[in-house]
Amino acid sequence: MRKISLLFLRDPGGKGFLGYSKEFYKGKLFILKSYFYQMDKEELALFLGMLSGDGYIGIRTKKKGYKNFSVEFCNTNLKIVKLFDNLFYSLFKTRGNFHSRIRNDRKEIFDFRKYSKDIFDYLSSLGFPIGVKKDRLRILPVITSGRRKEKEMFLIGLLITDGSIRKNNTILFHSGSKLLLEDLSKLIYGLFGVERRVKKYVQKGKYFSYQLSLNKEESQKIILLPPSHSGSATVLSLKG
Repeated sequence: MRKISLLFLRDPGGKGFLGYSKEFYKGKLFILKSYFYQMDKEELALFLGMLSGDGYIGIRTKKKGYKNFSVEFCNTNLKIVKLFDNLFYSLFKTRGNFHSRIRNDRKEIFDFRKYSKDIFDYLSSLGFPIGVKKDRLRILPVITSGRRKEKEMFLIGLLITDGSIRKNNTILFHSGSKLLLEDLSKLIYGLFGVERRVKKYVQKGKYFSYQLSLNKEESQKIILLPPSHSGSATVLSLKG
């Protein structure tokens, strides 16, 4: 991605890069979109697939009323969190911080977090939901209207986070978002001509989630996707 200086994005009051007025917002967002438009679209698709699975964008309010705008990601596999961090840096030229949390009787989990109003604005402008995404997350238009390779990379990103490759080499997607898996079913049908229904799954008798499963023949169409410069072959090895 070609680096462009955004230092000129200062309002007349001199409040700095983030201190823009409401009138200034649309122009600022347009320039940000133009800036981010130059990023690698396949990497962006892979990133958005991972973000859709285990990611989150939100607003944290401090005691004095100041707001922090964050992009967050968590997974029990440190390699996957490092992959997300590397994608984040490749796309946005800045790194986040990540740390681990020890949980009683559960796997250690690794958290990534980056505070950035500009990246938050960009992702939300694509349609990524702010806050809890369970009942609102869909496959974003930038993916559904994209090229085949971008759709495949999104699919791989979601497989890394909300999917699993079972011992018999079949694929299962498991998510709390019914809308996301319904969109995924349509995406898979458009790519491979495979039509699968989303099934409801009940955990502990009260928690609802959803599953989309592919048989061995159907799964091979995803597992054997040709590698790209974004490293899909390496990415799939994370699920092995």
